[in-house]
Amino acid sequence: TNITAKYIAEATGLQIERLLSGEQGGKQQIASRIAYNEIDVLIYFRDTRPSSEAFSEHDKVEKELLLACDRYNIPVATNIATAEMLIHGLERGDLDWREIQRA
Repeated sequence: TNITAKYIAEATGLQIERLLSGEQGGKQQIASRIAYNEIDVLIYFRDTRPSSEAFSEHDKVEKELLLACDRYNIPVATNIATAEMLIHGLERGDLDWREIQRA
């Protein structure tokens, strides 16, 4: 979503399309793009602080987003360590198999 994309672009120099923030529909934008095979890698830093609310609508949308990645075979990182691995993999061409899969 918007803030995560900003941080990643600033830290890596990668050109990243920024979508709406999560609360404004960014997660739904991402899910739609996953379904249309328009996303190669998802880096999604989620809030890991305990919530005082029961299972919220935010949690439901987040879960559906991550399930979409599983369904459509999209590599996903939810923490900095995994994100770094995926970014290095992109640089090396380790994820070029996604281009073959699309054909």
